[in-house]
Amino acid sequence: MIYLKCKSCGHYNELKSEFLTFCAECGKKLPTNYAEWKLKRPEGSFEDFQREKGVKPKKARTNPVGELQQKYLKWAGRRGAIITVILVIGLAAVAGGYIGKRVVFNLIYPKINRSWLYSSWETAKIGRQTIEISTPMHLGVNDKPLAPEVAQFVEYAKSYRNRVEEGMQVEVNMYSFRPNVSNDLEIAGAATASEMKKNQEISELQYKTDTIMQSGMTALLQEGSFNYKSGIRLAFCNLLLVDGPHRWEIAIRYREDDTTAAATARRIIKSIHVK
Repeated sequence: MIYLKCKSCGHYNELKSEFLTFCAECGKKLPTNYAEWKLKRPEGSFEDFQREKGVKPKKARTNPVGELQQKYLKWAGRRGAIITVILVIGLAAVAGGYIGKRVVFNLIYPKINRSWLYSSWETAKIGRQTIEISTPMHLGVNDKPLAPEVAQFVEYAKSYRNRVEEGMQVEVNMYSFRPNVSNDLEIAGAATASEMKKNQEISELQYKTDTIMQSGMTALLQEGSFNYKSGIRLAFCNLLLVDGPHRWEIAIRYREDDTTAAATARRIIKSIHVK
């Protein structure tokens, strides 16, 4: 087979037509073509042009591994390749212990995009006793069954959170308790901390609790960090508000080493308003 080689990209174009002028790969004009050659060689035929200007590509060395990779990528497509990468990383996590886990969790909890601090945010109004919160991501309904020991005291519950992690998890829970059920702010704070301590995925929990004014009422702000699944250090903010039988809990999670996420979390907390 005879070809014309493109000087721009190196692609070999099959020379089987007198009208071959542009490279099929990059679209640029080839260094020579039959029409221009014919002006200089009126007596020449297309076969003469093929013999004079055509080339035969050097036979490339075969690489069985590379060919196998190319065949797999063609068969599996981009999604299959991504799944393969995830599986390989997963195996690395099993084989490499702590280092492997770090690789996996760095993918699951990436640092957030700095543009979040400067983009317009979405404001959500949640629940009967409305709480208003602004976030850089969308919050959707996340209702889930309450534990039986809690459900017997709750008259109404609503939960929202972001569906895609994007390096930060924001969850908003609100409860309205039945009459004669104690709903104390300090008890709420202690219960939230206790739940975190009992979580088997969390270790080395460290936090502090401050009493602040939020939306004209006294609130508790818990801030700290913990080791998640012995793989990555996450920071958190828990904001708790209580008004009569109603309780609001806002939980934010992000990578401890992400300063942009920390600034974003503070802005989210400041946006919270109970009507």
